[in-house]
Amino acid sequence: MATPLLEARDISKRFGRLQALDRVSIALPRGRTLALVGDNGAGKSTLIKILAGLHQPDSGEIWFEHRRVRLESPTAARKMGIETVYQDLALVENMSIARNFFLGAEPSRRVGPVSVLDTAKMHLTAESYLREIGITSLTTAEKEIRLLSGGERQAIS
Repeated sequence: MATPLLEARDISKRFGRLQALDRVSIALPRGRTLALVGDNGAGKSTLIKILAGLHQPDSGEIWFEHRRVRLESPTAARKMGIETVYQDLALVENMSIARNFFLGAEPSRRVGPVSVLDTAKMHLTAESYLREIGITSLTTAEKEIRLLSGGERQAIS
């Protein structure tokens, strides 16, 4: 296997009396796509949330590019290039496709001393990705989520 870009070693996590993870290790090489597969309750989501900075492990180590790191927040994980796409339909009904696409990671631009949302960049980027993944029924990312079909919502999430 190639040298790991991201590695979790002997990660354990408890929630009260529930042992969610017990000395779990995983190595993720650069440039590879891997699937994390297991039964319901096996700890997949807990491990992902630890690697995304949402939870802290009770024990174990996380290594990124051969350095031991502490992912104290999703922002810290994002700064290292770790992004998480969750499988649930966590969409904001009264916001546009573009706004939902960038929730929590909105691009901004400077207008004088003030930082404002870069809505043009949001729309262009979201529309480009929609085309890239083959969603041709949506021609604009300005449409509100509440106006989409179930299939379109699933594709957006």
